[in-house]
Amino acid sequence: MDEQNKKLRQLRLKIILTNIVGLLSFLSMTVTFFAWGVGYTTLLYLYPTFLISTILIIAKIRVGYFLTLLISLTYSILLTSEVGKYLIFNFHNDVLIWILLIPYLTFLALIPLTVMFLTANNKFAKTFKLTSILLAIGIFIFSIADRFNKDYSDSIFVDAEISEHGHITLNCKPAFAEARTFIVTTNVKEIEEQIKKHGEFYQGSYFLQNTKIKKNFRFSKLQSITLTKIDDNIILPQLTWTTKEIKGDVDFLQP
Repeated sequence: MDEQNKKLRQLRLKIILTNIVGLLSFLSMTVTFFAWGVGYTTLLYLYPTFLISTILIIAKIRVGYFLTLLISLTYSILLTSEVGKYLIFNFHNDVLIWILLIPYLTFLALIPLTVMFLTANNKFAKTFKLTSILLAIGIFIFSIADRFNKDYSDSIFVDAEISEHGHITLNCKPAFAEARTFIVTTNVKEIEEQIKKHGEFYQGSYFLQNTKIKKNFRFSKLQSITLTKIDDNIILPQLTWTTKEIKGDVDFLQP
């Protein structure tokens, strides 16, 4: 019995220390969310709750462990998309290691730690432990696997040139004054009509200021782009070009 109590005390200490690491590492991003109002309201509400759960654990109130488990699961799920994006596209950004990846791994670690503490005296303790570990690992793997074939939305500026024979050349840029450009072409009559209807004609071409596109990536490699809207006007049919059909600089299309 003494040995069991010793293990529980050690486990409790690990949970407290891990909670503190999570609180400290995620503080910077939480403050950023609050300052800029970027819409992550759920994450803002979770942080003070996470602080309360840590205090409850320090005070040896059992509900704190349940609260920590719930918060860790919620944080892990909510951050999975951002972590996946970071691992695939921005892994060179050292700052995000400290304010995104470390807290994410901390929350994942808290899942099996709290489950182990709560089920220590259960006859199925080993099963709960293995299941919680596999769950945490599975969430992390999903953050990467989800990027295997994923669509992203974006807005670009398009300078459309239409020849006398209806051949359409779309010069696509991040913005009007940008030098980075890629070119796609089409002969679809319906697209010509929509460009003339919604575009701004200037010196022989049509400016499409707010053109929506859908970008398909397989991990970090661009597969195709699809023209979806001109401003709020849906383009029909929606045309798709593969990377073999795109000429020019497409680096700026990375999420």
